[in-house]
Amino acid sequence: MKRKILVGIMIFLLASSAFGAVKQTEEIKRMGIFISNFTELGLYQFDLEEDGNPDILHLGDPHTMDELIHFGIGHNVINNKKLITKCTKKNCEYGPSLISAKNVAASVKKYFDLEVKHFSIEGDAPEVHYDGKNYHFNAANYRSDPIYYAEVQEVKRGKKIITMSGELYNIKDKSDRPGTFTAKAKPYKWNKKDTWAILSLQVEWY
Repeated sequence: MKRKILVGIMIFLLASSAFGAVKQTEEIKRMGIFISNFTELGLYQFDLEEDGNPDILHLGDPHTMDELIHFGIGHNVINNKKLITKCTKKNCEYGPSLISAKNVAASVKKYFDLEVKHFSIEGDAPEVHYDGKNYHFNAANYRSDPIYYAEVQEVKRGKKIITMSGELYNIKDKSDRPGTFTAKAKPYKWNKKDTWAILSLQVEWY
């Protein structure tokens, strides 16, 4: 009888261990997708500070608000095509595509936990026009090649900050791995779901 109990306990522990491993693997995969939302748009070196190292984009600086707007547009061009509509005017002087400023702001809030101040971006490619409600732009300006995704290989958990590190890879050739990355993020809730808000990302190219 004791032997049967011991066998049952061992099976339960093995099953529990396997389930835990699956959960951990799924979380690491989610982390890779999270970081890839930045790398697929060419955001490789940034933090949320107002100033500092000149080689890093400081998204806490009000003068870099255009980068957040570009992220909000580009993220939806790649991942939420249903939110992109077509210009219906005869001459779409600002580009054939539109997205609501509300959706741009939501994407920035979701991934950075930052607020957006809306305005037109002129004289710097890609240009976008804000009409008070929507952004007008050319969606083709937000597609590039190659596109690099992130593979998270190590996770360190602090009390308030999670550090994720790993390698970048070409989505068309996973053997093409041009660099490593280190990202810091904070645990965050979005639409009542547990996720992360990015704090910084740094890439070291080989």
